[in-house]
Amino acid sequence: MSWFVYALLCAVFLSAASLIEKRVLRTAHAIDYSATLAVVNLFISIPFLFFIDFSSVTPIALLLIFITAIFASVAFYLVAKAVRHLEISTVSPLLALSPGTTSLLAFFVLGESLDTQHIIGILSMIVGSYILAMDSGRGIFEPIKFFFKSKYIHFVFFSLFLYSIGAVLDRAILHIFEIPVVTYIFFIHLFVSILYLPISFLFRGSVHGMIKILRSSGPDVFFASIFTVGYRFFQMEAIQLVAVGLVSAIKRSSTLLTTLVGGELFHEKNLFRKMLASLVIIVGALFIAL
Repeated sequence: MSWFVYALLCAVFLSAASLIEKRVLRTAHAIDYSATLAVVNLFISIPFLFFIDFSSVTPIALLLIFITAIFASVAFYLVAKAVRHLEISTVSPLLALSPGTTSLLAFFVLGESLDTQHIIGILSMIVGSYILAMDSGRGIFEPIKFFFKSKYIHFVFFSLFLYSIGAVLDRAILHIFEIPVVTYIFFIHLFVSILYLPISFLFRGSVHGMIKILRSSGPDVFFASIFTVGYRFFQMEAIQLVAVGLVSAIKRSSTLLTTLVGGELFHEKNLFRKMLASLVIIVGALFIAL
């Protein structure tokens, strides 16, 4: 199967998982949902255990997967927190900025160059984000105030930073240490589920809250887990074949579907403007990836 098909399946599964997440988070706390999903993800990942060649698993590779799991765990919780308190048609387009944040991180940390095409892509993303935050009847500088004042927007941007680091580590795990995808999928979900024990305690989650979610939204959590494990599997399969930036750009095309379907499903406002913003951001991502 080609990398594009894997990346496209990743986008579809990611969109489905995001929509279910928003529905559950309308009544559930973000930390309880995140911890519950992490545990269910581990159970869904158990079949991968039977395909692992443990002779290829080194301590350094496991350490890298564990570090990636830390970034993924915190980032997922921050996004869940933002999705609970903001419209999904606002959060989803912002997450599509990840190719831009990855490029900037590589520029400042790794010293990688930014050519004209990269700069155009990043500027396009900034314009798309600005369109996303604009609101009729308010001043032209309102989006700037919105980005600085909303702590949930800050959560999204910090999660983008964490996801960008994770993407670099994913590339290293697959290509430098040659860890098979099935091995990665099982261990990443094992470590994330373990990490959510202290994370849940730190942010005042509870076992009672997790049980309550399973009782009230058990089928939703189950399908969200299927889609979450699925999109991560397809993403890693695609990363094995091409550069992570290109996969990220196609993956974040899920923004259009999530914004449109989620906006209609949850009766959110200004969908046309948000769809336009999503499109501008995705075009910027493609400029960077290509």
